[in-house]
Amino acid sequence: MYVLYSCLSAFALVLAAPWLAWQAFRYGKYTEAWPERFGQLPATLAAVAAPTIWLHAVSVGEVLSARPLVAALQARYPDWRIVVSTTTRTGRAMATTRLPGVAGVFYFPLDFAWIVRRVLARLRPSLLIVVETEIWPNLLRLCRTEGMGVLLVNARISDRSFPRYHHVRRLLGRVLGQCDRLCAQSDQTAHRLRTLGAPAERIVVTGSLKFDVQAEPSRATSDVVARLTGRPVLLAASTLQGEDEILLETFEQLRRVEPEAVLVLAPRHPERFDRVASLAQATRWRTARRTRLAEVGETGLDVLVLDSLGELAGICGHATVVFVGGSLVPAGGHNILEPALHARPIVVGPSMSNFAEIARIFLAADALVQVPDAATAQRELIALFADPDRRHRLGVAARRVLDLHRGAVQRTMAEIGAVIALRQLDWLRQTAEAPR
Repeated sequence: MYVLYSCLSAFALVLAAPWLAWQAFRYGKYTEAWPERFGQLPATLAAVAAPTIWLHAVSVGEVLSARPLVAALQARYPDWRIVVSTTTRTGRAMATTRLPGVAGVFYFPLDFAWIVRRVLARLRPSLLIVVETEIWPNLLRLCRTEGMGVLLVNARISDRSFPRYHHVRRLLGRVLGQCDRLCAQSDQTAHRLRTLGAPAERIVVTGSLKFDVQAEPSRATSDVVARLTGRPVLLAASTLQGEDEILLETFEQLRRVEPEAVLVLAPRHPERFDRVASLAQATRWRTARRTRLAEVGETGLDVLVLDSLGELAGICGHATVVFVGGSLVPAGGHNILEPALHARPIVVGPSMSNFAEIARIFLAADALVQVPDAATAQRELIALFADPDRRHRLGVAARRVLDLHRGAVQRTMAEIGAVIALRQLDWLRQTAEAPR
């Protein structure tokens, strides 16, 4: 089975080569650290005497989810080394800046047995923690073969992913069986894991780590804050293609009733920064990019394009209303918990399959506005600016829901501790049984 999987993976990589080359040429993606993707890790990540935890978080969202867990691991196991892998460039940048104290950050290797063995030989980890649902057959199999503890944490299987996984459930059942624990975000994900063949006794519902997000000092620098303070702010967070035009049109209508309003457009992907800036600059509004904000006077700003990483969370605290993108287009939505942390009213579109359980909880508590289409989104956003009492109720309800559902880190740490204890017994038993 694993040989067939590896052959199919190699074939897929060859087929994807032209697309990867185009992405590298057009957007500069996938051009860096190819040695790391082939298992050539820097000497600074070489094995040390201390036990090592390898945590994998594919991109920005997973890195942010892992932040409170990493802090808890560092507090409970101060003598252990933690190394982090990511798949995307933005994920790596976020891990480097937002996971202080980790021993190193590197790109996740291609899932071929010879590459994974090379990485394991370099790191010599005792524990692998995979955030959310990154299922890599060779990695999980070889980690288990090496006697490592293996956990899938904050696991979720979306409505879109489940039918695809179901087609290969015979393969996935064997792969998921390599995990010591599968820590699911919800009962629904736990049921889906069992349906896919994961051992039922290893599945635990621990909740979503995203609920345990903690407030940080604002990373938005003073020049951004100075231009937002005292003005009505419409924050369009993590927008995807097709949504920025809708928000710009909404802003056109909003300015008729809120002449001092400012729109902050925060594209989800860095390769879209230029495109979104061009869209905004083509309107009649005074537009600035975050990275060129110094070129604009302190009062000469209508639209700010957030073409930077790491500042969105801080800007949430200065927003009047937050629209969370990826939801007016069929992309499954993005995380709504950051604006909830700041008690802001949140509006999303119909596509929230990636966060279906979280959206359901918020909707049940009247802590989220979900609209069926762009026209309704425009009406709701403008109406919220005219209704401070409703904004307050929505924001307070969102923060209350967040606080009520905290505790996933503590529950996940209990499962990690159980796996470490189990593996330590195995390691001691193997040492005792070794020939002298």
